[in-house]
Amino acid sequence: MTNLNSDNHFVTAAIVAAELYKAREIANDISLTASNARALALRAGQGAAGFRAITDFIDQLAETTVKTSDIINLKAVTISQLATVTVRKRRSIESFTKAAKMSKDAEYVSSIAEPIEKIKAEYAVVLREFHREVLQLSEHLDNLAREIKTASVLSAMSRVEASQSGKKFEEGLNVVADNVSNAAVQIQQHVMLSQSLCRDLAEEY
Repeated sequence: MTNLNSDNHFVTAAIVAAELYKAREIANDISLTASNARALALRAGQGAAGFRAITDFIDQLAETTVKTSDIINLKAVTISQLATVTVRKRRSIESFTKAAKMSKDAEYVSSIAEPIEKIKAEYAVVLREFHREVLQLSEHLDNLAREIKTASVLSAMSRVEASQSGKKFEEGLNVVADNVSNAAVQIQQHVMLSQSLCRDLAEEY
């Protein structure tokens, strides 16, 4: 039977949630950056018209990160709960099985067989649910990772558009591009660590 450790899995899931919370906070900063950039682009006028469109994409990226982080946080909590239930059921099976072996010559030892089979069936159901939740968590992380990759494209586009806005606004818009790029790198680091932890969860079962 699989050797599960509810404490380890609770910690792992909690770390995933914490990493995505950090990513969420960075995403909120990106959203603020986009608002500032939009105001600056409006002041720059027609020369920064392309930049205004980019700020919409930056906002969308931030919104996606925040929403996905919230979903992942709920998934992490669910995984922690399932890991705990799974370990409890496994230990119950081991205890009942041990008792049955020790009492193999007892008159009514056969009466313990039905409870054991019932717990085994419940164990299998919870284990499948755990696998499903881990898989969904992994998919959400993969989707978020793909979204974050677009940030480097946005950053490059921002610099191109900034160069066309005129000297007065170019520096400020380039700062926006740098902020988006740096934020994307930080979010990507949190996501990559979470992906690694998620793989560990899946491989241990």
